[in-house]
Amino acid sequence: MASKIDDRAGRKLWDSSAWKDAAFFLKYLRPHYNVFIPALIALAVSAGLTLLFMRYLGALVAPAMAGKSGAALMEHATQNATMLVGLAGAMAFIAFWRILLFAKASERALSSLRMDTFSQIVRLPTATLNVRRSGELASRLANDVESMRDTLVVTLPMLIRHTVMLTGSIVIVFWMSPKLALFMIGTIPVVITLIAIFGTRIRKLTKKAQDNLAASQVIVDESLQSIISVKAFANEQHEISRYNRTLTTFLNAAVGAAMPRASFIAFIIFSFSSAITLVVWFALRMVSSGEMEMAKLLQFSLFSGMVGASFMQFPELIAQLQRTLGATDRVREILQEAIEVEDTSATPRFQGEIEMRGVGFAYPTRPDVTVLSDFSFTAKAGQRIALVGPSGSGKSTTVSLLFRFYDPVKGEILIDGQPIRDLPLQGLRRNLALVPQEVLLFGGTIKENIAYGKPGATEAEIEAAAAKANAAQFISQLPEGYETIVGERGTQLSGGQRQRIAIARAILADPAILILDEATSSLDAESERLVQDALDKLMANRTSIIIAHRLSTVRQADQILVMSGGAIIERGTHEELAARPGGLYGTLAKLQFSA
Repeated sequence: MASKIDDRAGRKLWDSSAWKDAAFFLKYLRPHYNVFIPALIALAVSAGLTLLFMRYLGALVAPAMAGKSGAALMEHATQNATMLVGLAGAMAFIAFWRILLFAKASERALSSLRMDTFSQIVRLPTATLNVRRSGELASRLANDVESMRDTLVVTLPMLIRHTVMLTGSIVIVFWMSPKLALFMIGTIPVVITLIAIFGTRIRKLTKKAQDNLAASQVIVDESLQSIISVKAFANEQHEISRYNRTLTTFLNAAVGAAMPRASFIAFIIFSFSSAITLVVWFALRMVSSGEMEMAKLLQFSLFSGMVGASFMQFPELIAQLQRTLGATDRVREILQEAIEVEDTSATPRFQGEIEMRGVGFAYPTRPDVTVLSDFSFTAKAGQRIALVGPSGSGKSTTVSLLFRFYDPVKGEILIDGQPIRDLPLQGLRRNLALVPQEVLLFGGTIKENIAYGKPGATEAEIEAAAAKANAAQFISQLPEGYETIVGERGTQLSGGQRQRIAIARAILADPAILILDEATSSLDAESERLVQDALDKLMANRTSIIIAHRLSTVRQADQILVMSGGAIIERGTHEELAARPGGLYGTLAKLQFSA
């Protein structure tokens, strides 16, 4: 994929990919044309008034250059000065509205783009999210979209303004003196050719710099998300070194991108400075031979200066445009990814019967490694099914398939007799709830975290769920109660408290099928007692899948599936399996219950 992107980045500025980028921008600007088009009109009028201002500025000085003096000179000067002040006021007024309208249209368009990009990211399938690192995706949403903002708010208006001024100035100088104008703009074809050549290189290098910046953002996100581990292992310096390496790579790429841009701008400065010198020399020859008046030369010089000034702006503006086109490619790439199909049709509450028939599965990133093989079981509605076995035996993968984070490679999964492939994805997941081993809460309040199980829940419903989860007591002892901020990822609460918040969330969701992924394995005895009591209430009258290493938590299960190497090697109740001689479950039971 990287080579494909680099190849695309190496195309010239206005190739088919660039036109797609332009169409991409227009798609988001189209709903705001009522603001954007007036901004463009104001921009064109502002550029025209600038040309008119330069025209009257030349007229202000021309009589003095022609030798006029006294009252006639001052009368003429007063008239032109009055006109210039009026033009300045009009230019300022239009500039105010131009900037305001451009900002409104651009910020609204980019807000929609940010919303679409975030919506796309959270809808990406789990398999896609596992391939892309979260820091990279966050960088796309922040850095790349911000680069587009700079272009829409600043670069594009300046590019249009200078294009209008350049075109108008060239027309005027041709009207004043075709011979001198042709001499002056003789270097333009060379400059345009160089813009195309340098633009190819600049776009490729600036895109590479943006990719390296995204890589550095990944390390920042990972370090902050795992800050406890970083500090526990005293690895602050290791993370600093990691960040420094990626930042150095970005710096080298950024400097590498700056080299051709700097060379280009330096060449333009030299070329135009030399061209201006030659034009002045040629113009003086025309004055000395009587082909041009000195007053007309002054006006010609003013508009020639505008031609040069506009051309001087183009290299930097186009370099900024190149950076934006690279950023646009990456955002478009995310927006073109396949997402999970949304189906908002109503799904009735499940009875809770689960059947897996000959399920086989391997992760897309490791297709040659079989994780589940001919996996089959049936759970009646309301039963408790336990999955036990060593790490890597496929227990958590079974749950991922039930949620349809992935689809099985072969076999099928049915709920209430219907293949889950045929069920609306949102409806399926709303009938399921997960209480994981490591609960990561959102950074808001306790109330917001509990209500996540049922957005829009009333305070009475939230408090009732907390009471059933044995969380009401510790919440009431907090100074802010349910309005207490839990901190990023819930770090202000203990493990047992986070677990009970997660249970309250699941109670509020009221699922037909409950998944418990080693929900008590990391708790102390008192926290485990409170959490287990809350889980018993939660599991009542609903089908439950319990993943556990500690067999004490699954003794009451209706069916225990003992897994190894992605297959079920034993199944039965606790009593049946414990009594089976030489079985894996019996061996584990003896080790745990005799300890």
